[in-house]
Amino acid sequence: MTTTTGLVPLSARPKDMAMFIYFISHIPATMFMDLVPLYPAFLAPLIQPLLKFQDFYVDTFRDPFMGDKSLIWFNTFLHCEALFQLPFFFFAAYSLYHNKRSIALWICVYSAHVITTVLPILATLNLTKDENFPFAISEGQKLFLNCLYTPWVLFPLWMLVESFQRVRSFEAQGASKKKN
Repeated sequence: MTTTTGLVPLSARPKDMAMFIYFISHIPATMFMDLVPLYPAFLAPLIQPLLKFQDFYVDTFRDPFMGDKSLIWFNTFLHCEALFQLPFFFFAAYSLYHNKRSIALWICVYSAHVITTVLPILATLNLTKDENFPFAISEGQKLFLNCLYTPWVLFPLWMLVESFQRVRSFEAQGASKKKN
């Protein structure tokens, strides 16, 4: 099935649809949760509900990364999310929707970046002694946080493998055209 422009619709490309949903869903999650600590203080009256939700999240799940504003390495990751990832979510969603071949390489880059930022979070969560966290975290809360952060390694890992295979396939197609 093709659209009027001759492109295969997104609904007929389940892997692309999964990636598209991933990127689209990250736009509000990033803007309304992850980047809240970076918003300037003068916006506080406007983003009060977001600040309250973040306080509720930290109080309930004891996320040491979202709760400890002094973690420079984590704040660096948040700045990367604001400057690199958030704009990329729009670009990736658009490119996947329009079946742009070039997105495969960019998804490889994005996925490698995400994996290398989430792995230190998981390592810190699991290897840091409890007394070194800014507040007490129960084993249940630690399990929840592992369950929360682990998919952000696994899904990007799948996207990395999938996109890398596409890039290799495109290279092979290009090489065979040059031989002919």
